Amino acid sequence: MSLPAGCVYLVPVPIGNLGDITLRALETLKAARFIACEDTRKTRFLLNHYQIKAPRLLSLHKYNEKRRSGEILDLLSAGDDLAVVADAGSPGISDPAQILIREAVCRNIKIVPLPGATALIPALTASGLAGQAWQFLGFLPLKLKDRRSLLERIRAYPDTTVLYEAPHRLKRTLEDLLEHCGNRPVCLAREISKLYEEFIRCDLAELLANYDVTEKGEFVILVGGPTEVPERADADVSAYIAARIQTATSLRSLAQDVADRFALSRNRAYQMVLAQRSDRK
Repeated sequence: MSLPAGCVYLVPVPIGNLGDITLRALETLKAARFIACEDTRKTRFLLNHYQIKAPRLLSLHKYNEKRRSGEILDLLSAGDDLAVVADAGSPGISDPAQILIREAVCRNIKIVPLPGATALIPALTASGLAGQAWQFLGFLPLKLKDRRSLLERIRAYPDTTVLYEAPHRLKRTLEDLLEHCGNRPVCLAREISKLYEEFIRCDLAELLANYDVTEKGEFVILVGGPTEVPERADADVSAYIAARIQTATSLRSLAQDVADRFALSRNRAYQMVLAQRSDRK
């Protein structure tokens, strides 16, 4: 299967310290005929800092991405390469580029992703929370229905959740997390790789009770899994007891079986077994 002329290079750029850019990223920016970027002024500043003669800059932001993606990819037919950058970090991660990437895939255009700067990985590794398994959900939606759905997903997830948040919505999001997910360990990472980089590590209740956060800059919220295994719905437990209560050797042995199976305390399991026996009399 042949590929059309021209490639799309996804180029991460620094999220703070300008020294975080890779040599490969610099070489790609120098070689590309076109650069698609969120803000041409910010990208031009970056290029000037590295003494890169600016190629043709093409604006690609959330307000024009759907309309412009096809137009931008049409330019590759002549064999020129396209570099895609965000204002900071890796393009396509909570930043414009996803629509353009999908269109490039549909056109069978080669995509070359470069590794590099992103806020979520440094925040995760420095958080002190478990990093073997984790989910990244970007920004919580503003619409109430969508927001509740995602909060429920966080509540049910057993490991670390990573979120981005804007300063003016930070406190509300922390309050929603505490209300819907319960008290959990949390790390609030602010201004990763910048002069005022900061990490606040505690739990949600303590953070909100002593809320004194500088609401400026870029935030990553890292929420740990539940500190206790959540109990299964009572209906599930009751159905299990009902199916086995007649054949159980004793109520206590059944209660122990229920406690082990559903991660309940032995006392709670025994009370539910007793309630089932009473209902049958």
